[in-house]
Amino acid sequence: MIYDFRMYTLKPGATSDYRAGAKEIGLPVRQRHGAVLAGWYYSEIGDLNQVTHIWAFDDLKHLKDAKDAVAADPEWTGTYIPRVRGLPVAQNTYLMNTTEFGPVPD
Repeated sequence: MIYDFRMYTLKPGATSDYRAGAKEIGLPVRQRHGAVLAGWYYSEIGDLNQVTHIWAFDDLKHLKDAKDAVAADPEWTGTYIPRVRGLPVAQNTYLMNTTEFGPVPD
């Protein structure tokens, strides 16, 4: 299993708007195309205005196929992207591997 680990820094005060868009539109679209949510977090102490989401995939092919399908989904491009456009000011993305003893999401 591999994980697409994404950390976004948002404009000050934009966290609740970003969370709402992700919950209402982004999450269902990603899940419809095979992405498995392994974690979704936001900061309240320390560096503020940050969200982290982690997506689980069986392998690199699964990751590529899911990302391609999401990018081609009209709900993603026509509804989600316009809703969250301008909220992130920075993004860090990592491709992570799990260990044999690490938890695996359902």
